[in-house]
Amino acid sequence: MDVLKRSQHGIALITILVMVALATILAATIAKHQRNTAESTAYLMRQNQALLYAKSAEAFFSELLVDDAQNAAEVDHLQETWAKPMPAFPVEDGFVSGRLEDESGKFNLNALVKSDKKPNEAAKLWFEKLLVRVGLPAQLSEAVIDWQDEDDEVSGPMGAESAYYQSLAQGYLTSNRAFYNVEQLKLVRGFEGRNYQLIAPYVSALPSNELKVNVNTAPALVLASIDPKLDVSAIQNLQKQRQANLEHFSNVNELWEVDPFKQVDEAQRAAVNDFLGVQSNYFKARIEVLLSERKRQFSSDLVRKDQAVYVAYRSMSPF
Repeated sequence: MDVLKRSQHGIALITILVMVALATILAATIAKHQRNTAESTAYLMRQNQALLYAKSAEAFFSELLVDDAQNAAEVDHLQETWAKPMPAFPVEDGFVSGRLEDESGKFNLNALVKSDKKPNEAAKLWFEKLLVRVGLPAQLSEAVIDWQDEDDEVSGPMGAESAYYQSLAQGYLTSNRAFYNVEQLKLVRGFEGRNYQLIAPYVSALPSNELKVNVNTAPALVLASIDPKLDVSAIQNLQKQRQANLEHFSNVNELWEVDPFKQVDEAQRAAVNDFLGVQSNYFKARIEVLLSERKRQFSSDLVRKDQAVYVAYRSMSPF
């Protein structure tokens, strides 16, 4: 009997220990879950707070552009208030900063296809010169056009339609519509990896097939692509000099009156003259929010029209 009692007592003790262990594990699991839930909630709250701060900065930039349209609509240049970086603005547990980039100073990819979905040959010719300037084959323009046009016929040897893209390891279809973001270019034949990085700083994807490059804000390489004779370094020096002297072009004719653009012949001028201007209506806001020592970046594509500004596209991808 004593042996039986001791055996039963031992089993009861083991059962109690197992129950205590299970209770401890359960309590630890609940505590971990609660901690994870609290951390997730805090993360979402920070994300929402950062987004609200970013939208506030976006509204600030929009007001700058509206004010500029009301007071200096004739010409846009880099000495204006909108072109100055937004100083870091302190907020609770961090700060907000940002800047506006003029997308009108770049080559608009969507100008390569006209409203009737036919290639814009004049724009294509300029784009091919730009491609060559950055070290890419001129014929890659064919793939960019095929990505946008509605047919399934390749534009040339370097063109690509859905049949080509579906043959890739992870196949997909062509968009058959305008670019909504420059990063879409990564999907186009010939612009993978480094090739995309070469051209990306000089192109835009505007919600329009208009091509009107602002000569006051265009990168030197974009302006140099007007004519193979133009030297990028000479244009950069001209831009630095005019910026230091607070000078800008009031009209396109003034561009042809200064070195090194004097050397561009009449035929080359005529080929691009309709694609040049001194006004800007498309901008990209680059906004950075630092909260709790964590950095978040936002981009907003802003369109200015009739002295009003609307958001065409937002991205929370790091830039």
